[in-house]
Amino acid sequence: MYTNNNMTRQLFLAFSAILLLLFAGVGSADAQQKKKFSVASFEYDPFDLTAQSDKYKKMSGDGSLYAIIKVTSNNPDDRLSEYLFSFGMLNHKVVEHDDELWLYVQRNAKHVTIQREGYATVSRYDLHTTIQAGRTYVMQLSVVAAPVYTQMVQFAVEPASARAVVMITSSKADAQEELFGNTDDTGGVAKSLPYGSYTYRVLAENYHTVDGRFTLNDRTETLVEHVRLRPNFSEVTLQVDADADIYVNGEKKGQRSWKGILKAGNYQVECQQTNHRNSQQYITVEENNNRTFTLTPPTPITGTLAVTSKPLGAAITIDGKDYGKTPRNIVDMLIGQRRVTLTKEGYEPAMQLFELKENETTEAQLVLTKATTTDEKAKQEKQPKPQKVKAEKQSAEPSGRLKSSNAYVSAVFQAGSLMAAGATVGAYLSGFNVEASYLFGLAKSEDVTWYSSSATSTYVLTYKPTVISAKLGYGIHAGSSFRLTPQVGVSVVSVKSDDGSSKGNATAGCAGVKAEYALARSVSIYAAPEMSFALQKSDIFGQLADVSSKIKGWGTGFNVRLGLSVNF
Repeated sequence: MYTNNNMTRQLFLAFSAILLLLFAGVGSADAQQKKKFSVASFEYDPFDLTAQSDKYKKMSGDGSLYAIIKVTSNNPDDRLSEYLFSFGMLNHKVVEHDDELWLYVQRNAKHVTIQREGYATVSRYDLHTTIQAGRTYVMQLSVVAAPVYTQMVQFAVEPASARAVVMITSSKADAQEELFGNTDDTGGVAKSLPYGSYTYRVLAENYHTVDGRFTLNDRTETLVEHVRLRPNFSEVTLQVDADADIYVNGEKKGQRSWKGILKAGNYQVECQQTNHRNSQQYITVEENNNRTFTLTPPTPITGTLAVTSKPLGAAITIDGKDYGKTPRNIVDMLIGQRRVTLTKEGYEPAMQLFELKENETTEAQLVLTKATTTDEKAKQEKQPKPQKVKAEKQSAEPSGRLKSSNAYVSAVFQAGSLMAAGATVGAYLSGFNVEASYLFGLAKSEDVTWYSSSATSTYVLTYKPTVISAKLGYGIHAGSSFRLTPQVGVSVVSVKSDDGSSKGNATAGCAGVKAEYALARSVSIYAAPEMSFALQKSDIFGQLADVSSKIKGWGTGFNVRLGLSVNF
């Protein structure tokens, strides 16, 4: 009895030892699978006074300043908030600052334990110093990422002609659906994905969507997902016994007949034909059920054509089709324009267009002219023909003529940045043009406030502008009465106060075109738009332009000159 008990006890101890070894092995394997991190560096930063600054400092319970340990990671995507820190019995606080963790730690700390779920713990890491109050330290963590295993995934989609799109979503938290790929001519698409579980959707036009799920855990094998798409369409033939256009849901498909693919569902089909009332009907298309639909033709819109002739008994032809002889009422004729031709032996044919309207009777009355016999034609040829008097067409004398060489004097009005009036003298010589102008301002004078030299008092001066300009150009004739002359030149704009105590000037370049029309032999009118730009300003003009936008515009900007010229 003792021997049996002893053997039983030994067997129990041996079995327990085996179990302990197995559990230890599992625990050891599990520990080996955990990812690891370490403290890459830790040091005091003597130049960082963050822990002492009024904005960031914190006081501990013993009345001393907390020290700050600024924690970073060598992995910029590392989630520092997942790390847990312990300094034994000493208090600490954790604050996130952008890509750093700030640990507010009580003084006298010498060791730290760092934990993170899924990672091996760093226990009682020796800081190699004693934490001092109000100091700033930096710690960098180094993370060793676990290996990422992937497995090849292939989708085989039928039919291959569907050109399907495959979308997948990982089972990980916050994962978004993403494109896996588009199937090729064989219906296949492949891609390598990390281990894990995934859901997928296979989409294709005119097919039902297919959903599925797969799990990847063997990188040595290719996972093949076979997907057969179920059609959501049918091949439909639409036909109508008329020259009508066929529309499906407002979209033109063809004339008289159409054959094509439609998804399962209800459709509005309409047939349209000129001078007909549209027909409309609804059809239902079932998936994978090819059908032919015979459509109702459009209804003709008709009227009545009452045809008579003088004399009666003429043969009726309407748009090339015979309709008997006159008189006759032709009923139920399609509305619209109709070509009616009447013929009768011994008479010239008569033709006329008539417009038929819905439910109305249109009267078509034609008079036939008796045909001329051969003898009558011979008599007409013997009679002397009346002499035609050829009238000489006299061309109207043009109202005026612009010469390629002439002198002129013009009265000028100018509108634009400077309202002015004056006179211009000039001449054309073989097309080349030269002219000079003098203009005086018409707009309200500008008042400008000046300060005395001591800057203790002010006084107001009123300024008026005058313009002297000279231009060169070349005249291009368009007929005898119109001439177009591109011009370039310079102008001097002078401003002078009423009392004569202050004056200045600005020199400007100008470019434009002069369009001139002759009213009479020696009188013409013209319009000359031009653009001026400042070349030089005197000190006084510059000062005035700085304080007065109006005076500034006198020297530059867009103007149009309108003139009346007397030509010599």
